[in-house]
Amino acid sequence: MRRTPRLAWIGALGTLLCTPVSGNGQGRRDPAVQPVAEVKAGTLLLGAGLGWGSDRSFPLSGLEGNLLSVGRFTLAYGLANRVLLEVRGDVWQTLWVDEADPPPIPLDADALDGRTGDVGDFRIGLLFAPIGGERGFSAGAHMEVKLPNSNEAKGIGPNTTDIRLALLGSYGAPRWRATVSLGVGILEAPFENFEQNDVLLYSAEVLYRPGPNTRLALALDGRASTRDRIPLGTEDLGEAIIGGDYRLGRWVLDLALTYGLVEDSSEWGVRLGWAYTKGER
Repeated sequence: MRRTPRLAWIGALGTLLCTPVSGNGQGRRDPAVQPVAEVKAGTLLLGAGLGWGSDRSFPLSGLEGNLLSVGRFTLAYGLANRVLLEVRGDVWQTLWVDEADPPPIPLDADALDGRTGDVGDFRIGLLFAPIGGERGFSAGAHMEVKLPNSNEAKGIGPNTTDIRLALLGSYGAPRWRATVSLGVGILEAPFENFEQNDVLLYSAEVLYRPGPNTRLALALDGRASTRDRIPLGTEDLGEAIIGGDYRLGRWVLDLALTYGLVEDSSEWGVRLGWAYTKGER
């Protein structure tokens, strides 16, 4: 239906990600990649917010529309230096349906009546960076499990258990940090028994601090299928993100704008959040 070509956007953002700047960062709410190399033992971040995305597609249900996420929460805790436990999720999501193709699976009546809502995905992850230090090069890994919280009959979530395994690489300077992540996601195919889709996971992010209380971020985040025939519910997703946060004592206000890089992601989106931190910066 829509969308301008993605390659130009990917190239432009990639150029920005490679541009030398100055700044740094630690754990943050709703990140593309957590900069775990700077996390200290006992660091705590507890945040919540809202998210809005236009023209989000759900091929498993055949629905497309504008998606509101309420209670986008993040709980991150430093178990040790450069070891971070993270829990993320959406307490509730509402989809205002603009288009509805014939659904591949049986849906609730509400999902076919112009609006549907459901619990969002919850994720539990562990990030660690044993190689390197807070400055210069560091490396580690990210392991994450997505829990089957959603009801596929609501038309938003696939109700599957997925696993993420990725390597992290990062380089930090006094005022900036660049982090990349590359790995594999093992996605359960919700429509087909005894089948999964192994997807390539990718993320890249630059954090820059122009002042003592402000951080800016540029990022790419997504997944790409490794199969010619993609099982329903495991389609490619990807977005470019530009955002920032502002600190007031132990409180942090964050704002981000997103642009979808593939057909099923939200074309445009905005995220707003508020977080309490302890032991950061």
